[in-house]
Amino acid sequence: MDDTLLLTTLNAGVRAGSESVQERAATSLNLTRQIMHHTREGIVLMDARGRVLEVNPAFCRLSELDAADIEGRHLTRINESLHGRRYYQDIWLRLQQQGDWQGEVQHHNRDGQLVTHWLILRLVRNHDGRIVYIIGILDDISQLRQSEDQLSYLAHHDALTDTANRTFLLSWFDEVTAALAPQETLSLLFIDLDRFKPINDSFGHGVGDEVLKVLAARLQTRIEANEMVARIGGDEFVMIWRGTMTRTELMTRATSLLEQIQRPVLVGGYELSVGASIGISFYPEHGRDIDTLLRYADTAMYQAKRYGSTKICLFDGVQLSYLEQQQRLTTEFHRALEEHQLFLEYQPTLATNDHRLVSVEALLRWRHPELGVLYPDQFLSAVKAAGLLLPLAEWVFTEAARQVGLWQQQHHWQGRVSINLSGLELEQQKVGRLLALLQRHGVAPEHFILELCGDFMMRRSESLTGMLNGLRDAGIKVFLNNVGRGRFNFSKLGQLPIDGIKLDHSLLTESFDSLDRSVIRSLLLLSRTLGIGVVACGVEHEEQMRFLRQYGCDAVQGRLLASPVGPHELDAFIAASGAVDAGGDYSIPRNDS
Repeated sequence: MDDTLLLTTLNAGVRAGSESVQERAATSLNLTRQIMHHTREGIVLMDARGRVLEVNPAFCRLSELDAADIEGRHLTRINESLHGRRYYQDIWLRLQQQGDWQGEVQHHNRDGQLVTHWLILRLVRNHDGRIVYIIGILDDISQLRQSEDQLSYLAHHDALTDTANRTFLLSWFDEVTAALAPQETLSLLFIDLDRFKPINDSFGHGVGDEVLKVLAARLQTRIEANEMVARIGGDEFVMIWRGTMTRTELMTRATSLLEQIQRPVLVGGYELSVGASIGISFYPEHGRDIDTLLRYADTAMYQAKRYGSTKICLFDGVQLSYLEQQQRLTTEFHRALEEHQLFLEYQPTLATNDHRLVSVEALLRWRHPELGVLYPDQFLSAVKAAGLLLPLAEWVFTEAARQVGLWQQQHHWQGRVSINLSGLELEQQKVGRLLALLQRHGVAPEHFILELCGDFMMRRSESLTGMLNGLRDAGIKVFLNNVGRGRFNFSKLGQLPIDGIKLDHSLLTESFDSLDRSVIRSLLLLSRTLGIGVVACGVEHEEQMRFLRQYGCDAVQGRLLASPVGPHELDAFIAASGAVDAGGDYSIPRNDS
């Protein structure tokens, strides 16, 4: 109901003071009572001192009181248990100053549940400005409050695991740090689950979701009051522990947490094992804002994943130096492109049976004016942070195409150049744009090989498949890189749009034991079955070379035969390779440097 209509009607009755308008006043008051009786909002009419004169049925229903129990009593006496005298004094002061007040009031219903109402109070004055009535309008907003609370909960919690989400983590962090004692600290744990992706791939996302729920519940049991668990990614969680602990105490608690995570999970009749890698940063030692602490803990987590035998790593000064250098390189990479500090070296790929030059792999280098020659693993993360992966990929293709054009003009070379991409560049690249770039340099696509990492290829999205098929149709070959390192589902190898694989150098260890040999034999057999080529990387010993030749590996790379060299150092061998088809045997001499 519009309370303006009610106030207007009552004011009309108040102003009816002469004998000649009594009938009009009576009609107006009767209309007011009709409106009060039929509206769903509770309405209470009080005198100037707050004593109840009249209530409508809706007010009785909402307050769960009879009219006889309300009328004649002061409004503040109706619900004294929840709202004290000071509360009503503040309301009365606001009414006196501004003429109105509105806010929440509460009472317990007959079932003992807390009910929330919205109350609007207005003063009614006569023509002299004297207060003659107080009008109250009451509305039940309990369901609205419940809906708002539910929406707020959903907005701040992860729907699957019921842990906090990133949004709530950020706001909670600001609140808890503001309440810390001067010497109190926080430990932020960045937790990345290991072996979770194979569960999703093998058993389906339904089973994967159940595993996440179980693990999240375990994490919840490892926090105390004023501590936090939040899910911030698919299989990434953050925990914040409060209180000053020695490094030994912290590692003991973290190790116990890791053991809890590693316990088998029973889902759908399966007993599944999931591990984790944990990186830890500290407030305020490593920073006072959560973004910095998350970045540092994430860095430590990757350190634990790569090198840590305990799978737990504390952020330290060495990692800080690395991050600072990455930030520096991110800033300076624009200049590297502009000032031609980048260059390519080329590593030959040789036929296993006769050492003929099959192709060369373009390897990116950065000749930094102060830090010397930098390799991709030292600066690619900085390039990604700078958002320059695509310009870098185009530079590599342009430079490689220019060099291939020179070799073709000078030596009639018909070999291929392979370019190693993370795959992220292709997400921003159009097939037509890449082919046009090669065309501008007069180089045909069939002189190029793209090497892509397994994690990117395993996405198998429609857009990626279409892009790769378009490149292959144009003549570019696609190889899967680093096969044999990390997690990879070999059973899906035949489903990928590829022409070959490159065996990772980690399979050709110094010991070259029976396990390494078994894995390589299996991959060679699988590749022959699928009809795709194989290049083995990291060949450094004659024994490895004999083994690869015996089991039918097509081609090899490694320091046993040739290290990466500049384009001019390859000129003689490129020239010789052009006559290979005529029967020559043009091997590249060993480089033992």
